[in-house]
Amino acid sequence: MYVSDNIGFWPVIRGRIDADKTALVSGEERLTYAELEARSGRVSGAFAAAGVGLGDRVAVMLKNRNEFLEVLFGATRLGAICVPMNFRLSGDEIAYLLGDCDPRVVVFQSDLAEVVERGAGQAGFGGLLLCIDGAEATYPAWRSAGQQRAPVLLDPAAPAMIMYTSGTTGRPKGAVITHENVRTTAANIAGDWGLRHDDVTLVVNPIFHVVLHVLCMPLLRLGGTVILMENFDARRALELIVAERVSVMFAVPTAWQAMVDEPDFAHADLSALRFAAGGGAAVPVRLMKLLADRGIPFRQGFGLTETTSGATTMRPEDDAGHRGSIGRPFFAVEARVVGSDGETLGPEEPGELVLRGRNVCSGYWNKPDETARAFSDDGWFYTGDIGRQDDAGFFYILDRKKDVIISGGENIASIEVEQTLLSHPAVRETAVIGVPHARWGETPCAIVSLREEAGEAELIGHCRARIARYKAPTSVVIVDELPKTASGKIDKPRLRERYGARTVAEIAGLDATQPATPAGS
Repeated sequence: MYVSDNIGFWPVIRGRIDADKTALVSGEERLTYAELEARSGRVSGAFAAAGVGLGDRVAVMLKNRNEFLEVLFGATRLGAICVPMNFRLSGDEIAYLLGDCDPRVVVFQSDLAEVVERGAGQAGFGGLLLCIDGAEATYPAWRSAGQQRAPVLLDPAAPAMIMYTSGTTGRPKGAVITHENVRTTAANIAGDWGLRHDDVTLVVNPIFHVVLHVLCMPLLRLGGTVILMENFDARRALELIVAERVSVMFAVPTAWQAMVDEPDFAHADLSALRFAAGGGAAVPVRLMKLLADRGIPFRQGFGLTETTSGATTMRPEDDAGHRGSIGRPFFAVEARVVGSDGETLGPEEPGELVLRGRNVCSGYWNKPDETARAFSDDGWFYTGDIGRQDDAGFFYILDRKKDVIISGGENIASIEVEQTLLSHPAVRETAVIGVPHARWGETPCAIVSLREEAGEAELIGHCRARIARYKAPTSVVIVDELPKTASGKIDKPRLRERYGARTVAEIAGLDATQPATPAGS
């Protein structure tokens, strides 16, 4: 065992090398690496005094704030396990997670106090509740009273975090992310994306999500600067990119699109931005071109919670010859496309994408049956994504297993239809789902938000001119905005709940001004 095996050592090491360098920025607060080390050390001591030890869980329900990283590093110094929680959850959902991971401490912020306390009450939580701000703040004094504590030596396979999947197909599952997983992903991304010690990144998507591991953790390991945006605002994000001389940045496509649509985008000084990166959903070609026109190359990435984010990456120079690809695996990742028997398929044959590497989580917390279904004995993780590989080794996602539409016996990849719709200049964003059809079983329905006027017939015709007729939507619902998950991705389960059981005729009769989310959601 070595000091670098425990990610809790990272602030210690950086505090010695880059003591006065800015590590974190959150609102008006700027922390140097020495200050991050001092704070995480005191947090660790305060946790120990509260009885937190090796393997105990510390739940965090915070937005993008410096305290999130203080708690993460403070907990892992002890060998405790940090459990980031989605700050948009309801009391019932919080109660479920608290019952599942059984933490000793919950750290939260004041604007979430009511829902956290309700969830804690339902779960019968008897541990320590720490509010970081507001009139009822208990965290600052608790942290200040902590005695500086040195990190412990750990097996690199020890759990560092439990990161919950979105739970869109049932109860959320907690992916157990080890110290080795975090370190491997940080090294993969730093190496393959060419990160530098002087890089500055702006994080606009919530870091309770696996986006934490895309640029935030790699740069904190490398000695870069991480700016945390608590609530995403496209105009403010552009201002920060300019003011802070942001050099590398990851955001989901919807966030990039919102920034590109800002009137100030065309003349903002983005000269420091070496590259933009995105993932989590299909990236429209038009979006990449708009960034390229400003001299900003775009790096696509593909990953999952279970792979600690980075699994494959697409270099900007490869995009023209392999458009639509998710790229090739990161340095320390293996990928295959397999059939139902688990055997590797040949080039261009569709099958399930499976991944293996030291970035892949060790399984699901308290769910041995789920773990056995998703992970093979020799370490392959079955992603649930239908994909293919071309002759040059580039991988393509055709669809999620659950998103494949079967119409008249033909498989339709919803992502292909979505990309076709996104090539229409009027379409801002879209999601395609299957809806019942008397003759074909089901048929594609497109839910679309527009940047300029376009009708249903025009959009359907646009698709029929570019893809097989049976793949084109037979109905289009135009809405002001599509619902999003907490990580910024379009929320297809909500769309299915609203539209998925309706026939084409019923959809045609819907009031398009109605929200695209179910009542009460």
